Amino acid sequence: MEWKKVGLISVAIALGFVGGLGSIYTTNTASAAATTESASYYNQFQQYVQKPTSLANARNYLMNHIKQVDTWTATQMTLQLENAQKEHLSVYSEKVFPDKMQREINSAFSKSKNLTYTSLLNTIKDANVRNVLIEGRDKGYKLETSEGMYYPVMHYEGFKIFKPYITKDIAAYIDIMATESNHPSVSDAAIVISWTELTNRALAIEDFVTKYPASNRSTALQKELLIATSRLLYGTSNTPAYDYDEQVIKPEVKNAYENALKNSKVDTRILSILEKLLQLLNSTNNKFTPVIEKFLVETVNS
Repeated sequence: MEWKKVGLISVAIALGFVGGLGSIYTTNTASAAATTESASYYNQFQQYVQKPTSLANARNYLMNHIKQVDTWTATQMTLQLENAQKEHLSVYSEKVFPDKMQREINSAFSKSKNLTYTSLLNTIKDANVRNVLIEGRDKGYKLETSEGMYYPVMHYEGFKIFKPYITKDIAAYIDIMATESNHPSVSDAAIVISWTELTNRALAIEDFVTKYPASNRSTALQKELLIATSRLLYGTSNTPAYDYDEQVIKPEVKNAYENALKNSKVDTRILSILEKLLQLLNSTNNKFTPVIEKFLVETVNS
């Protein structure tokens, strides 16, 4: 009997339960209960998130119950909600594009200069238009306008309420995506933020990819990094980095590059590119030459 008791205590110590034999059963029971509870919420969430018609229910359910599940489950549910919203976005967009919807939104927006659902719904009276807008609001989209058109986009700021309950990498991913969705860097093929901010955003994406290579969203941000890097080095068709006539780099662009290097505390691939580019520009009196073109082509494609 004594041997059996000692043996059980040894097993308990080996497993790390220093609170006595009773803690073995208490810990396992609590862990099992927590796992079962998370699974229950997860399964209910699946009933909503798998169907486009209940996407609003999925979002509402996650907002109300995310604190009841463990971190892994909360993260999976958050990513699944994002996937479902992105997949359904084109379908919902078709409801916003008809002429009547566009006219009603434009009329309301021209009065308030505010494109929030609250502002639009305070003005628009047409029941059908209101229902479409309410659907977009409840499914987690936001409205944007470009070239006279109004259209829905992902509203990543709304995902920030999940950050305390999910893994650090996905919380960081949400911050990156929210920054861009709150203030898009490009509109109508023109850069609409400062070159300093454009540089900082590219560096933030690069930092994520470097810090979280195994993240569920690393591949997605690697693609964004290619776009951000190309945009940083070349600009866009309506906001090129180099003057069209003189083919000289714009002062604000060069200043952004220099400040990034001056303020950085770590060495990164983007900063290394900018450092080499600045050296070349200094040797060409800031002019875009075949040598610089060759360097940029090789850099972007490498």
